[in-house]
Amino acid sequence: NLDDADKIVDNAMNFLATTRGRPKPNTEEQMESMKAALKVQVQTQLDQFRTTAGWSEGAGTFQIYFPLEFIRGLYGESAVAGAESAAKKPETRPPPSPPGHQSKWDVQQFMGVFETTTDNTSAYATIIDHDAIFQSLGWETTTFADYPSVCDDNAKMVLMPLIEELDLPNNFRRYNCERLVEEMKHHRMTGRWSERAVLEEFFFALSEIPPEDERISKANEKKLGGLLGSGKWLSDSDHCSWDGITCGSTTVGPGARGMEEEDDDASKKTRCDGKMDVDQLLNIPCPPKTDVTKIDLTSIPYMNGTLINNLYMLTNLHRLNLMKNDIQGTVPESFSEFKKLEFLDLSDNLMTSQLPRNLPSTLEEVWFENNAFTGSIPDDFSRFEALRFIDMSNNQLTGTIPSYFAEMTRLNSLALAGNKLTGSIPDFDAPGMDVLDFTDNKLTGMPDIFPPDLSELKLGSNRLKGPFPDSKLFETLTLLNVTGNDFTGEVPTKLELDDSEEYFNLWRSFGCDKNTLCKPGHNILCSPGYFSPVGAVSELGPCQVCPLSEDELEKKALGQTTCSSKDYIAGDVDGDGVLSEREILQLFYVFTGGREWGTDFQKHWENVNTKTCDLPGVSCGGDGEVIAITPNNAKLCAGSSDCHGLPSEIGMLRSLQIIGLSGASKLTGTLPPEWGKLEKLNVLKLDKCSSLKGAIPTEIGNLKSLKILDLSSSGFTGQLPSELGQLSDLTTLNLSLNSFCGSIPSEISQMKSLKQLVLSRCKLKGRIPENIQNLQQLENLELYGNNLTGPIPSNLMGMVSLKRLDIFSNKLTSSLPAELGLLKNLQIIHLKENRLSGTIPAVIGVLPSLTWFDVSNNNITGTIDPIFGSSSSLVDLKLGGNRIHGPIPNTLCSNKKIHEGLASKYGCDAILCPLGTYSKEGYATSSSECKPCPSGQSSLHLGASSCVSISQREILAMFYDVMGGESWDEELRRGWKTLPNECDWSGVSCDDNGELNTLAFQMRQT
Repeated sequence: NLDDADKIVDNAMNFLATTRGRPKPNTEEQMESMKAALKVQVQTQLDQFRTTAGWSEGAGTFQIYFPLEFIRGLYGESAVAGAESAAKKPETRPPPSPPGHQSKWDVQQFMGVFETTTDNTSAYATIIDHDAIFQSLGWETTTFADYPSVCDDNAKMVLMPLIEELDLPNNFRRYNCERLVEEMKHHRMTGRWSERAVLEEFFFALSEIPPEDERISKANEKKLGGLLGSGKWLSDSDHCSWDGITCGSTTVGPGARGMEEEDDDASKKTRCDGKMDVDQLLNIPCPPKTDVTKIDLTSIPYMNGTLINNLYMLTNLHRLNLMKNDIQGTVPESFSEFKKLEFLDLSDNLMTSQLPRNLPSTLEEVWFENNAFTGSIPDDFSRFEALRFIDMSNNQLTGTIPSYFAEMTRLNSLALAGNKLTGSIPDFDAPGMDVLDFTDNKLTGMPDIFPPDLSELKLGSNRLKGPFPDSKLFETLTLLNVTGNDFTGEVPTKLELDDSEEYFNLWRSFGCDKNTLCKPGHNILCSPGYFSPVGAVSELGPCQVCPLSEDELEKKALGQTTCSSKDYIAGDVDGDGVLSEREILQLFYVFTGGREWGTDFQKHWENVNTKTCDLPGVSCGGDGEVIAITPNNAKLCAGSSDCHGLPSEIGMLRSLQIIGLSGASKLTGTLPPEWGKLEKLNVLKLDKCSSLKGAIPTEIGNLKSLKILDLSSSGFTGQLPSELGQLSDLTTLNLSLNSFCGSIPSEISQMKSLKQLVLSRCKLKGRIPENIQNLQQLENLELYGNNLTGPIPSNLMGMVSLKRLDIFSNKLTSSLPAELGLLKNLQIIHLKENRLSGTIPAVIGVLPSLTWFDVSNNNITGTIDPIFGSSSSLVDLKLGGNRIHGPIPNTLCSNKKIHEGLASKYGCDAILCPLGTYSKEGYATSSSECKPCPSGQSSLHLGASSCVSISQREILAMFYDVMGGESWDEELRRGWKTLPNECDWSGVSCDDNGELNTLAFQMRQT
């Protein structure tokens, strides 16, 4: 009986007797005294459990661990010899267990674990024997005020193992002994860990960063969206200052997603900010200003761990918002312990298992949409008398819609769309209900009663059938969606819903009103003889006529989505079967969320009577046909839910010459292949449209008039189409900053008019096409930041117009082609961070227009030709990070133009740092001079950016390079840089320790 402390202690003592044998003589009095003390202790622990962790009646287990002093008194020193030995030898942690006793002896004396089990749940509570812990540390007093504040070695030895042995929060591993003691103090007084400790455990569980004593790495700071840096998490001792944490403030009367809204209305001021009448605050307890009341961590990169059980220890938490992360697992059962939680948002995560039971009845808003919850909606939700908003859309819920939702008098919005719910919709007569959304389920029956004040009803894509319901059910509606069902009859004329903003704007966008082009009721369901892809007016256009037989008409099927005798023409408002330019542009406006473009656009584009050529962002030619679409500053797709991408119908504007949509970062979708029909198109600019995806369609090759194609800084993927080579008039091709695969197509060499070729940072692989020399008009070649391999093509002499060669940060090999010196117009050669080898051709130094030459961080060897110092145009010369050796020509060391004349101050150091020194750039600058290498380290070559410990093998290899070893006679070259032991190289002798003592070989005179 878990309520009976006497029986619990008796059972424990009996167990002790069976495991220890008979106690020593004359200990009966001591035993009875101990039993009495234990009973008091157990009763205290049971009471504590009831108040701090909840209580469930029923059978269970309660474990008692006896202090060492008691065991010693009953059984003698031998019984505890193992534990005491361990106490003197911290390196033996965990200590060996005494014979005949369970393991982890030194830890189990500190702690009791209580577990109860009922039919529905398990509850666990940890009861720490604080007195036993501190007594074991040799501290005689155990009152809270007398806890020691300084830890010694013995304390660290005993306390630190508690973390793992007693399953304390993992973040305790980060704490020193003093912090652990403080947590013990807090736990003894409150039965909970401190709020800071709970938040730290919460952080490590969600981020899945292992809690370590050392400083969290910079990589993790960047990974978690700044929480660890500017967000102050873990670093600031005041957890109330951490990003997303609010202390001491709650909100009265939260609205939907109220945590994210700012409202200056007096009714929503905080309870305890002193701005409300005192009468309003009567009987409303204010949380302390240091207590956490809100957590708002939305859209944090890499927040993909799990929730923790101990979160309920934040006893004043009112709002918990974790939406739009990748949190996994289940909702802990301990959430039932929250006493003040009103707002819980776990939407857009990866939560699994069944919907949580035993959530706190204080909840007013529950947002669980876009997860992977399964099973039926539990009856436990009926306890939520304060619930106002609940959204569990887009999960995997099954079963029926519980009828108790209709009895929740405060419920304002119920959304269960995108699940697998079946059965009939229950009758709803709750007067406060405003929104019901049951879209995309498997519901089969309509209710007889809807809430009297309902304004939005969404029942689309179910299996509802039969005559369309009486209009009296919908008298208060402003939005009704019943498409994708099987209703028959007629939509009542009273259901025009002209006040619905969504449908009103759709009607207005397509020039529809009840007296002209659009039939009344089509904003609900297309009537018999009409159809549309969604069964009603939509962003694609109005319902269009579908010729039906008399039998088909007699069925009076509403909301038809197909027509056997004709195809639907998106945007065809007048129904003539042909799209006018105005209709095409209106479709573009609707598809790209025109209502968010801005008021200057909206007032013209919304009015279908505005002439085509008077639309802002549209230009027409002399014949009145559209030649340009350039809605500069329009916020395309600013409301992402209204964005349907680029309409293919734009390809029907046959006179169109310019499409300029640069910077539309929220524009989604792909580049329509149908745009390949724009035979007069000169300019296509979709740069900085980062939300556009997909491959470049092969139809791009049909744009024979195209001169500028800029798709840079977008989200295009796939291989570069070889059809690009068909664009013979193209002068500018910029596809940089995309995510292509494959190589550069050789057909690109067919673009004879090309002047700008920019394919940088595109993730391209393979070799640079040899026939790229055919681009004789090319002035700018930028291929940097890819994974290109192989050599730089040597036959570049055909590129006579080339001014800029930018191929840095690839994996190019071989040597610098001397043919570069034949390209007299070259101004920039940028080849750093490749794998180039060989020497620098002197002919490059005589290029008359060369201003920038950067081959840093390659494997280039040899010396620098003095001709570079005589260049009249060169201002940047970057050669560091190679294997270049001296001497540096005096013409460079005294050059007053290169590197802004730094040679006047630093001499040769302004060209390359000498051996034994280094700098960030490999040469001296005003902010980073060449510094000596640390003791025991050196630099292998001129122009080092760091120093290393150099082996004698590396020194010999450097000697070989400097002395032109590749040209030595075969016998002298034997073994050099090929045999694993340098002592076996020709002419090299070592002592018995393998250290070099002789270099002996005859050199030729030249």
